[in-house]
Amino acid sequence: MGDTAVKAIAGRLPALRAHEREESEIQYVDNSRIFTVVDRDMIFTRPFICIVALASCYSALGQDSDGQTERVPNVLWITVEDMSPTLGCYGDDFARTPHLDALAEESVLYTNAFAVSPVCSPSRSTLITGMYNASMGTNQMRSSNHLPTGVKGFPSFLRDAGYYTSNNVKTDYNSAENERLIHESWDLSSDKAHWRDRKPGQPFFSVFNDMTTHQSRTMVWPYPVFQQHIQSRLPDQDISNPDDVPLPPYYPDTPVVRKTMARYYDCVAVMDQNVGRILDELEEDGLAEKTIVFFYSDHGSGMPRHKRLLLDSGMRVALMVRFPKKYQHLAPAAPGTRMDRLVSFVDFPPTVLNLAGQLIPDYMQGIPFLGIDSETQRETVYGTRDRVDEVMEMARSVRDKQFLYVRNYMPHLSYNQPSVFSDLGAIRNDITRAAKTDLDSLTAPQRAYAGPQKPVEEFYDCVTDPENIVNLLAGPLKPKQQAALERLRGAYAKTRMEILDVGALPE
Repeated sequence: MGDTAVKAIAGRLPALRAHEREESEIQYVDNSRIFTVVDRDMIFTRPFICIVALASCYSALGQDSDGQTERVPNVLWITVEDMSPTLGCYGDDFARTPHLDALAEESVLYTNAFAVSPVCSPSRSTLITGMYNASMGTNQMRSSNHLPTGVKGFPSFLRDAGYYTSNNVKTDYNSAENERLIHESWDLSSDKAHWRDRKPGQPFFSVFNDMTTHQSRTMVWPYPVFQQHIQSRLPDQDISNPDDVPLPPYYPDTPVVRKTMARYYDCVAVMDQNVGRILDELEEDGLAEKTIVFFYSDHGSGMPRHKRLLLDSGMRVALMVRFPKKYQHLAPAAPGTRMDRLVSFVDFPPTVLNLAGQLIPDYMQGIPFLGIDSETQRETVYGTRDRVDEVMEMARSVRDKQFLYVRNYMPHLSYNQPSVFSDLGAIRNDITRAAKTDLDSLTAPQRAYAGPQKPVEEFYDCVTDPENIVNLLAGPLKPKQQAALERLRGAYAKTRMEILDVGALPE
C-alpha cells in the first residue's frame, strides 16, 4: 500500500464524527507498515481509525483460504419477536432452550439489554437507523412520518464497504420511507434471503427474524391453529403442562391463564430449535469461525403486561454475542461471561459498524458496545411508549442498573386498555373479565395492571423487585432511593431535550 493509497484513505476520514476540532495525529496500519497522517483541522473521537479506513477498502487486505478478507468479520443477527428473557441461560428453570443455553456458554451474555420501545415497529425504526424513534417521529406505531434528511438504513454503509447484506424477512421500519430503507439496506430482503447468495469470499451481514414467539402465536391464534403450526413440532414429552407452568404475581391463577402461559413456553421451545438450525447452517458452511453472532429479541413477550409496557417485562430483552477465536480481540470479555453493562437498541447500528471497521455517521445517537474503542458506557437507557395501532398512550422511562423510573402522561387510562388485536387472546379477556366482575378480589399487582388507571409516576428497585411489583412512590423513600429518583428524573429531562423527543407533539 503506497503513499497515494494512504492519501486516498485519509480523504474519506472527515465523515467520522468530526464535530470536535483541534490538531490530531492518526496512524494507519496494513500488514507490513505503519503510516502517520497529521490533520490540523480535526480530532476524531475514535482511535480505531486505522482499521476503519482499511476495512472500508477490504479488497486491499489479506485474504484467507476461502478468499474472505482477514480483518473483516461476518455479522449474523438472529432476532426473535415478543420474547422476554425466558431462557434457561437467563435463569428460567421452566424453559426448554438447549441450543440457546449452549450458545450462551460460547457468548458474552448481557443482563441489562433493553429495547427503546415495548412494541416492534418503533423499535425497528431505531434498529435500522441508529436513532431514537422519538427523535425521528417514528415513535407512534404505524407511523407514516418521513425520516430526517440524510438518515439511511445502516446496512447501506456495509454494502458500500463491500458487504453482502440479507434480511429474512421482516422489515416494518415504521416510516413513510420503508421501501427506500429496504432498497438501500439489503441486497436481498425476502423469506429466501441468506448469506449463501453472496459472492465467493464476500463478507456478509445477515438477519434472520423468527416469529415463532410473536404474540399472534403465543396468545392470539385460535388454539387449534397454534397446535397445528407450532406445538406439533415438539415431541410429546416437551409440551408444557399448564399445571406446572410458573405464573407471575400480576396474573390471576385461572385455567385460561395457565394454558396460555404453557403455550408461550412451547413457542419458546420451538424457537430454540429454529435457532439451532441456523447455527448448524453456519457450521456446515465453514463460517462459524469467521462470524460474530448476535441473538436478541425485539422487546418483551407479547403476553399481557409485557408488550406495550415500559416495565422490565416489556423492555428487557435477551442479548448474547458470540465471537469466534479470530475476533476475540473485539469482544469485551471471554466466552461465557455475563455482563451487566447497559445496552439499548440505539447502540446496535453503531456497534455493528464499529465491528466492521466502518465510519459511524454523526447523526447516530447510540454508543458502540463492542469492538475497538467501545469502553464508554451509558449510565441509563431511555424508553418510549406512544400510540399502538388504535390505542392511545404516552409514557417515558429511564432505567439504570438498579432503578426504573416511569412517567405516565395518560394516567387516566388503564394499562389494560381495549385493543382489537390483543383482545383476540383468551388470556386478555380472562383478565379483563376478572377486573370488571370484582376488582377488589384481585391482588395489588393484578389490580395495578387491570385497574382503571395508573400512577403519574412509577419507581422500582429492579434488583430487589425484578417484576416491578412494588412502586416505591407509594410509601416513604430511603435516602438512597430518593437520590436515585432525583437522578433518574434529571436524566429523563436531560435526555428528552438532547434527543429532541417529539412525543408531546400531535401526529
